Amino acid sequence: MDYKPTAADIIEIKTINGIAEDVDKHDKYYQTMLPMLLESVVGHTNNNFGGVQPDGSVNLPGPVKIYLAKALERSTMTTGLKSRSMGSVSYSYDTSVPKELEGFLLPYKKVRFCASR
Repeated sequence: MDYKPTAADIIEIKTINGIAEDVDKHDKYYQTMLPMLLESVVGHTNNNFGGVQPDGSVNLPGPVKIYLAKALERSTMTTGLKSRSMGSVSYSYDTSVPKELEGFLLPYKKVRFCASR
């Protein structure tokens, strides 16, 4: 997929996560990660959401945008903190997307048929 998030896409994701528009701390990260996360969503749902438009954007439904925003939030904040040590300062993060977020993708999942022999 040749999806290129627009500035409006980044602002929308930040708004869903409750981040002000003028805070650009993670914009480069969002720009890089959104295409990869969308690719995993397309693989999980077997749905390309109409494909990439000529301008590089994709028409995504609201719940898919929420899924992408929350997945990005989980990877940029300490929401995925699994363990922490105080002695020599060690942090461990769980980077997987929680199962409850996958509920946002269920309505868009298409059946995949495989030929049996």
